[in-house]
This record gives sequence, C-alpha cells and structure tokens, in this order.
Amino acid sequence: MMKTAQPLVVSTKKTVRPITVVCLKWGEPYPAGYVNVLQRAVCDHLSYPHRFVCITDTPDGLADEVEVISLPEIPLDKSQWVPGMWPKVVMFKKGMFAEDELLLYIDVDVVLNRSLDPFVELIDKQGGLRIIREWNPDIWHLLPVWMRPDRGGNSSVVGFLAGEQTHLFDDFEEAPEEICLRHGNDQQYITRKANGRRYWPDRWCASFRRTCVPHWPLNLIFRDVWKPSRSKIFIFHGKPDPTDMVEDGDYRWGTDWRYGFGPVKWVQEYWQKYSKAA
Repeated sequence: MMKTAQPLVVSTKKTVRPITVVCLKWGEPYPAGYVNVLQRAVCDHLSYPHRFVCITDTPDGLADEVEVISLPEIPLDKSQWVPGMWPKVVMFKKGMFAEDELLLYIDVDVVLNRSLDPFVELIDKQGGLRIIREWNPDIWHLLPVWMRPDRGGNSSVVGFLAGEQTHLFDDFEEAPEEICLRHGNDQQYITRKANGRRYWPDRWCASFRRTCVPHWPLNLIFRDVWKPSRSKIFIFHGKPDPTDMVEDGDYRWGTDWRYGFGPVKWVQEYWQKYSKAA
C-alpha cells in the first residue's frame, strides 16, 4: 500500500539531491497522531522541498500529507523487533528509495526545536552516515565530549544517502540471528557497519531525560524543565514520552530517578500546536 502526497514546504532553497524525511511506525506502541505531529513539525522546521514518508504496517489514521510505504518483510520473529528496534533496517533496503536520495530518519517521539536544514546540508555536502552519539551518564559531562567514553550511536536521528548504505539491510537479511546476537540492537549495528559513519555535532540532538530533567533530589527543588535553546531536536528515548506531560493536572511522569510533575509547558504547547488538523 502506498499513499503519495505533495510536499507542503514551498522554498527556493535547493540541494543537489531529492530529500526525504522518513519515520517508522510498527504495531501500536505509538498512535498515528505521533506521525502526524512529526510531519507537521517537519514542515515548519525544514525549508528545503521534501517528501515525508512513514514506513508502517499500521497506516490507519495517518494524515493525507504523509506518504505511506508498507513495511517490508523482516527475516526476524516479531518478538525480537522491539527489543532491538530491528525494523529500522528496512530504510536501508535497496529499491526503497532512489540511490541519490538524501534521507533524514527521525523517530516519531521527538520534539523539534530549531531548523533541520543543517542536518540535510551536512549529508548533502559530506555523504556517509550520521547518527547521534549515545549520551554518557552525568558524571562524564564534566569532561569535553572527546574525553568521554564512546558508547556508540543512538538511532533516533539518522542521515544518509540511500545508495551508500544498502549493505546494512542486505547483510542483515542474510544473517539476522547472528547480527542480533553480535550487535544487540539496530543502533549498535548501524554504528559499527555503516559506510562513512560519523556522529552529528554535539548538542544538535539533546536527550530530554538526561539534558532537561534534573536527577533526584535536584528535581524536587528545580521543578522547571530546562529547554536548551541551542538544541535542534529533543529525543525522548525510554521514558517519558512527550504525551506523558501534555495534559493539565497534578501527576508524576518519568523514571525512578528522573521525574517531574504535571505538564511541561513547552512540550505541551508544541504537541497542542501540531496535533491540530492541518
């Protein structure tokens, strides 16, 4: 099943290559509203003409502006999909996109804060694959990034040229069980095996949990959730999800050690804005 749509962005800016922003949605962990919010937010934060694609096995409820591509077959039992996030490898499958196509993959559970243009421009200029450098525990933040342990990549935001990375799906298709055992999850596999892999510049992608929410007991004193203005995308990996903090009321969200109370105003305003029908 495929549903096509014209880009909503009107711009005179050009890159050498066609641009596609892509996300994935499988099963029911995230409702269609998450995809629709991301699509509308991308239109506000990317000035280059582009198309917005969702690769999914559950297309019901997606907005007309979202182009749908059916999730291809994955040679792995569904019980192993979520722990390792292995469905993401389908975006590297040959034929899914044109070889010269510039792809910016974004998880649906994010909040966009600044222009996405630099992400596109970096890949257009340098090629290869860019991925987030996994965040370190707080104690390491006292040191510059280059002195911190390299924990591999986080695949919440990935940029690449389609024709340069098709081996990632080919190799996985040939030996899925072996790759699962060796790498554990999609982001370690991508980090280790992508051609020309580099990390996005530091601070472009901020962990909401690690960057914005104080650790206990400081969160009991400083209840306002920080919004670093220089960060371009806030990543909601693990808990909480963005929608955990958009309702009015007195409630607790987050993990055992990093948690907050009630709505986070800037997350609430973002979600309310982009949840509205186009």
